[in-house]
Amino acid sequence: MNLGEVQAELRHFAAERDWQQFHTPKNLSTALMVEAAELAAIFQWQTPEESRHAHLNAAAKQRIGEGVADVLLHLLQVADHCQIDVWQAVWDKLSKNAIKHPARHTIARKSPTRALLRGTHVLLDYENVQPSDAELRALVPDAAQVWVFHGPHQVGVEQRFASFGAAATSVPIAKTGKNALDFHLSFYMGYIASRNADSKMVVVANDKGYEPMLAHARALGFSVRRQPHGKVKPPAKKASVKNVAVNAPAAKKAVVKVVAAKKPADAKAAPTSVTAKKAVPAKKLTQGEKPAPAKKSPDIAPAGDGAEASLAVKKVAAMPKGQVQVSAATLKKLTDSLRKMGDKRPVKPTSLWRSLKSFLGANATEEATEVALARLIESGVVRVDSVKGASYPMFA
Repeated sequence: MNLGEVQAELRHFAAERDWQQFHTPKNLSTALMVEAAELAAIFQWQTPEESRHAHLNAAAKQRIGEGVADVLLHLLQVADHCQIDVWQAVWDKLSKNAIKHPARHTIARKSPTRALLRGTHVLLDYENVQPSDAELRALVPDAAQVWVFHGPHQVGVEQRFASFGAAATSVPIAKTGKNALDFHLSFYMGYIASRNADSKMVVVANDKGYEPMLAHARALGFSVRRQPHGKVKPPAKKASVKNVAVNAPAAKKAVVKVVAAKKPADAKAAPTSVTAKKAVPAKKLTQGEKPAPAKKSPDIAPAGDGAEASLAVKKVAAMPKGQVQVSAATLKKLTDSLRKMGDKRPVKPTSLWRSLKSFLGANATEEATEVALARLIESGVVRVDSVKGASYPMFA
């Protein structure tokens, strides 16, 4: 039981007995002096040496324990009513005492593990959000220990948070997969809570999937919360995919209508427009010309799945040509990364999106990720169906 839980139990104990009206800081501090006097009375007639061994007597040890508990309970109630952070007050007082009473000599201490250190522990889901060190300090001003959870393809994490020095810990996950990083972060939060139950913990992420776990932790008396950063991206991604999937058929029809409308007038202008070339019968063109660009465009329509076609349409129609390029080497890297994931390859389009963005690196833009996904669909590595989700025919 941590201090917060003890204070909550004391409030409940007093409420069941209608003692709240008597539990003012003044009354509690007066009672505290009485309890401290009763504890001191146990040792009153003992010599200093005898007091050192008083606890060896079972009955005396019982009395000492009860006296200490009475003092502590009243002290915690005073702190609770006055909204005092006990641990912070203790460390502040120790700092002042160190200045007032300088050490006569230095004695080496065994450094505690990171999880035992006091202060606010920040657990950063670096796959979900990528704040700079300055942004992280602004999000959590009292950050004392920073744990950065990142994918195996996200590099430069230590340099990005170098200003935190030894207070920053990089935690790379071994393999990517659905919720793999989330489970790593949850495990570390439990570990920190078990070693340092009174510490505050802040999960920096836009992923609302952490909320049930955090709510459960708060119900158990732990001080935890989630801190979003910037724009909440996951919902936006879902909305964007859905909108494209719904609008794709209309977009294809629009292209066909435009071609049909221009067919009589554009016969002479065929060499200047890819769309116009498409309007000319294919059999006649194949004998006299090689309209390779015109044949590439219809690849969007024959795709078996509506969502796959819509993503390709988005890539060709919505993206400015030449603005974002995905090299053959990058495409091969993405293909190899997906192959290595085996049966852990993401099925949900949003999970696939996050994995691709992770593979591309921390600085990958939404546009680059979108183009990369379109290239993977175009090359047959990935197929996205609005009902079945993502599949990988190349690896089947």
